[in-house]
Amino acid sequence: MHLKAPRPLWLLPLLLSLGCKDPDTVAVQNRHQTAQEKLEQGRNLLANGQPELAARVLGEAAGLMPDKTEPLLLQADAHWRSGNSGAAILALKQAMVVNPTETPDIKRKLAERYEQDGHLRQAIDVLMELRDKELLGDLDILRLAHLQTLEGQHEAAFKTLERIQRERPDDVDAKVVEAEILLAKGEEVLAAKLMDRLLTEQPALSTARILRARYFLQSGVSEYAEQDLAQLQGEEAVKPEVLTLKARVLESLGRHAEVDTLLTDAVTRYPQNADLIARLAEVKLQLGHPDEALTLVERALRAQPDSVRGVYVRARAQEQQGDLEKARVDYAKALSANPRFVPALTRMWRLEQQLGDDASAVTFLERLVEVNQASLEEKAALAALYAKLLLKPDQGLALIAEALKKDPGNPEYVDTQKALRKNLPRKKRPSGPTIIRGRR
Repeated sequence: MHLKAPRPLWLLPLLLSLGCKDPDTVAVQNRHQTAQEKLEQGRNLLANGQPELAARVLGEAAGLMPDKTEPLLLQADAHWRSGNSGAAILALKQAMVVNPTETPDIKRKLAERYEQDGHLRQAIDVLMELRDKELLGDLDILRLAHLQTLEGQHEAAFKTLERIQRERPDDVDAKVVEAEILLAKGEEVLAAKLMDRLLTEQPALSTARILRARYFLQSGVSEYAEQDLAQLQGEEAVKPEVLTLKARVLESLGRHAEVDTLLTDAVTRYPQNADLIARLAEVKLQLGHPDEALTLVERALRAQPDSVRGVYVRARAQEQQGDLEKARVDYAKALSANPRFVPALTRMWRLEQQLGDDASAVTFLERLVEVNQASLEEKAALAALYAKLLLKPDQGLALIAEALKKDPGNPEYVDTQKALRKNLPRKKRPSGPTIIRGRR
């Protein structure tokens, strides 16, 4: 006769408790246990570098825990790490519906994700909504003002900064953003003095160092910009904005192979950042790899269909291939989306002049001067066009005087100055009868 082994004593209370519960209660307990197991499994997959699988498992956990935001927030992180920003944003929006009280914190995460992916306008919109409801802390206020400055919204940035400046006039971080706005507006002397003072008092202030590096790059002393950026450490050194600035500095120094390596690593780190992808495409174009460049452009436009830089680089490729009309259309499309987009303005005036439309070239050059992004060459080119078209001699003389200050012996600049002086309106002689007084 076969004898059953006795059940362990510790199992008896559990069996008794289960025996006393109705099936619905048991089903709820099982569901809860499965949900917790899925949640833990998703966490582990995310930690072990398997974001796609983690997103799927965390989605299952979210279905089993419809009143919890944790699995949705983790799922959003997993989607972002796997390069699916659309699904990540959807998960965050679902989390806001599940628990509206967490909406401000979730929206801050959403703004951060938008910023990392290069969607600055969307990030601004989210932060503005929170600001208007007085739900932003100081750090997010500064972040909003910074993003507004990057988008050319200078007066709006000053307005955003007002609260901190009013409550704490000497706040160091606010001073950095103030210097950034001044620099963007073209008040370079004031901005430079403020940056130097801040870094003298606090040499480790990374935000001021990044800003001064941008100032040095804009002023044509890229070596100093590189020195400032080299002092950044940790997460500060690998933010998309900083990586972009490093790439621009290296490019200005003619070190294109280093730019290629830097941006390739940056795109690996931020696979959905259309701006970084498009910048890498532009480098590939410069290095003579047009097919690779166009593949990257399409990838950038998939990540962000309205990517201004993606459309711009496509135009560069078309221009390089000799299709000037298609290039013109895409440059115009980029400028329609962002009228202050400097790279497209810089290419467009040259293209218009090449196509024989000097008046249009003047329009784009004037826009570069207006946003304080015209190079010395471009200021001189605008002055020369003013002389040729008999336009605005006073403004032209001011521009060419600036160019002659940097390069006094340039014969083209001297000729432009002479032509502009000839175009100045002649002073009118006094009208009326001339009275000739004789001697008494």
